[in-house]
Amino acid sequence: MRCFLLLALFIAILCLPKQGSAQRNELSFTTENDAFLLQYHDAYYTNGFMLQYTRAAKSKQNKKIHSLEIGQKIFTPVNREIIPIKGVDRPYCGYLFLKFQETRFLKNNGFLSWSASLGMVGKESGGESLQNSYHSFFKYKKFQGWDYQVNNAITANLGLVFAPISWQPSQKFKAIPLIKANWGNAFVNAGAGAMFALGVFEKNQHSALWNARVTNEDGKFEQEKEWFLFAQPEWNWQQYNATLQGVKNAPPGNAILANPLPWVFQQSIGICYAKKAISFKAAWVYQSKETKSQVGTQQYLSLQINCRF
Repeated sequence: MRCFLLLALFIAILCLPKQGSAQRNELSFTTENDAFLLQYHDAYYTNGFMLQYTRAAKSKQNKKIHSLEIGQKIFTPVNREIIPIKGVDRPYCGYLFLKFQETRFLKNNGFLSWSASLGMVGKESGGESLQNSYHSFFKYKKFQGWDYQVNNAITANLGLVFAPISWQPSQKFKAIPLIKANWGNAFVNAGAGAMFALGVFEKNQHSALWNARVTNEDGKFEQEKEWFLFAQPEWNWQQYNATLQGVKNAPPGNAILANPLPWVFQQSIGICYAKKAISFKAAWVYQSKETKSQVGTQQYLSLQINCRF
């Protein structure tokens, strides 16, 4: 939490906008951790850091934005000890990635987003060393089973998110159906769900809900600020997950691996605030078991700050 607050303050100071200028660029930082919920639970998807740069692209027709994101995610079992070996109910894995994404907004207030990413799983991802470092700094007990983590391998993936339409029966409420898919040697999955927003918000192409407040032109916003609650339930079918199974054809070494459950349910509930150059989002995320061997489900808190310039 301290690291998030310090970096958030740094981004806010760095990105102070010029008065009257279109804010074409955005820098955002996201941190995700189950420890933020103060439940003394440190397991499964236990930590994530993502830094993203977004820019409004030149387009003669509908709005288009590009983003480049670097991130690291860490996964661990519920049991910090390695004895008994069956206590590793979810494989140890670090996942480091670099992702490019393009989002095109459609005339019907929907959008189409595609992404391409390169990454690394295993010891070379830095997940083990990062977790040990901040556990040592905060005097937390270390996980003992990193010798059994997913083996080193390079990953490549393509992703797609499609919102065919946005249904808005009133000025204070909207619902956006979502279809998702990922394909590569890291993740093969598909999902469907919806995003619901209640409050004061912009159209999708200018909303902080999608990190889309960057623009090439002044005077495009209908609201002075956005302030709304959001909820996103979704069902995901997963055929392959390298953070559980390792990368195909990579030598498993002494890694303890697991097979994914075919269906995973996820629910996010959060709040978003945006005004001028700054946006902030906070969301509670619940996820059902990813693999049959997991003792329980997981939940964590996601915090994001965005600054445009």
